Amino acid sequence: MEYDLLATFYDSFIDEVVYQEYLDLVNKYSSLGSMLDIGCGTGKLSIEFAKLGYDVVATDLSEEMLNIVDYRSKEENVDIEVALYDMLDPIDYEFDVVIASMDVINHLSDLEDVEFGFANIYNSINNNGIFVFDVLSVEFIDAFDGYTEDDEDYHFHWGSHKGDREHSIIHTITLNIEDSHEEVKIYEQTHDTEEYEKIIKNIGFKILEKKSLPERTIYVLQKEENLE
Repeated sequence: MEYDLLATFYDSFIDEVVYQEYLDLVNKYSSLGSMLDIGCGTGKLSIEFAKLGYDVVATDLSEEMLNIVDYRSKEENVDIEVALYDMLDPIDYEFDVVIASMDVINHLSDLEDVEFGFANIYNSINNNGIFVFDVLSVEFIDAFDGYTEDDEDYHFHWGSHKGDREHSIIHTITLNIEDSHEEVKIYEQTHDTEEYEKIIKNIGFKILEKKSLPERTIYVLQKEENLE
């Protein structure tokens, strides 16, 4: 798994401002309960919510990421369940809150996958529960074309170029590890917010809040109780 190679320095990519927005928004619209964190990375948000009293299940596609979550949760003395999970798979349990932070949705390959993933999430949320996610802006993704970075601390070279599809980008990270070179490719694609909002409406979610940041939009959705 490509993300396994990035686990040791994943936190250097994290925007703490975005994490704080998640903490604030979830606490604004939800009381304590069960939470599913999809694409949890190294678990910083999962741990913060567990400290607040949420019953957290932290999931990711990377086993190495989850090992870090498990280790950190023990260090912080909080209980977190960890599990490998792909949001295109059905979810067998129901939660009061589902979050998918820091570009998780942008790693889906197309809008069909977005709708399929959102339907899985909708079916896994309790009535009146919430789903919080973010998507990168088309301007931010498009501006990434030609970006390069060399990091001396973690010994990697990062280069980004436009993908084949509109508003897509391919990040190529070359890791220099113990005299060897490992290359990781990460695909991201975004869409106009109107496209995401069409899917949100089709699935049946209600938008409680839409928060625009310089590079992304965060949505808070609610699954309304069906009184029929």
